[in-house]
Amino acid sequence: MRNASEGLEFARYLRRRWALVAITCATAVVIAGAVSLLLPARYTATSSILIEPPGGNDPRAATAVSTVYLESLKTYERFASSDTLFEHALNDLHLRERYPGASTDTLKRRIMEVTKPASTTIIDISATVSDPKDAQMLAQYMAEHTVALNASLERQTDEDLSKEPQRLFDAAKARRAAAESAKDLFTKTTPVEALDKEVLVTAELRSEVGKDLARSRAELANYLGQQQAPQPGGAGEPQAGWTQFEIVSTRAKIQELENQDRQLLQTLTSKSSILENLRRERDALDAELKSARADEEVENTKLSDVKSTSAARGVRLKVLDPGIVPQRPSFPNPPLNLGVAFALSLMASIGYLAMRFAYDRVRDTQREPIFSRHSDALR
Repeated sequence: MRNASEGLEFARYLRRRWALVAITCATAVVIAGAVSLLLPARYTATSSILIEPPGGNDPRAATAVSTVYLESLKTYERFASSDTLFEHALNDLHLRERYPGASTDTLKRRIMEVTKPASTTIIDISATVSDPKDAQMLAQYMAEHTVALNASLERQTDEDLSKEPQRLFDAAKARRAAAESAKDLFTKTTPVEALDKEVLVTAELRSEVGKDLARSRAELANYLGQQQAPQPGGAGEPQAGWTQFEIVSTRAKIQELENQDRQLLQTLTSKSSILENLRRERDALDAELKSARADEEVENTKLSDVKSTSAARGVRLKVLDPGIVPQRPSFPNPPLNLGVAFALSLMASIGYLAMRFAYDRVRDTQREPIFSRHSDALR
């Protein structure tokens, strides 16, 4: 009952002093409104970047997004909040002249805000300046150059990873080109086929000479046999003379054929040796060309594998929304300022009156014994 009576008494106390509450709230609202009108307007534009996971050609890998992966994406906030990138934006957009005495770090804290909403693969880049067009251009500049910075780093990583495979492929390609050049030069300058035909013709010619030589030797043996055989009657002398003539001519023919056979043998031996060396050289060139082509194919496959897996290694960034020119200032916010001023002034005035009410009750309680002693004395 005592608490209820005190509450009713405090309510009557507030009712008697409503003017103080009204004046306090009105004063605070007027001051907040005046300050909101006097403060320079600032506009905020926001650009969004989409982070695409390294899925490669497997759609299941692209959708396998875990909490740890989402937390790791905060690394890309550092790209967007780079001091160097922000300094370039100030210079390229000619915003540095508006803040001649401010440092880059101070301006970045005042102007830029980079956030990644929880459980998303999106980075929001907000720029707040006095001109709405400048705000949009700054936010878009930071988003586009963040994407470009990430792409540049990805290209550099790919180049570093493919540098050694590329070197090996270039070496294999140069080896294959050198082998083809050597084979072409050998084919043009060395008539292996013509020499092969010459060796074949020489071998056939020697074979014919050998056959003639064998026939001539057989004829010589026949004539020698006829010379030694007894001749009947008086035909012995003419027959012996003819036989002797054939023997002499046949021996001369044999001698000539043997000389031809020796010359052909020497020619065949010489050309066969040269042809064998050329064939070995040609076979070596063919083997080198085959090996070089196989090596080039292997290195090309390795290089292609490295390049094809680049999409599965890196995270790609895309500008999801470049942002629009803001139509309303983000600061100051008059309705919000007025509401906050009213609420704070209301609580402050009620708190003040509550303390006054408590103070007055304590003071009245201390006066009551004094009044009671005076009354007893008068009695």
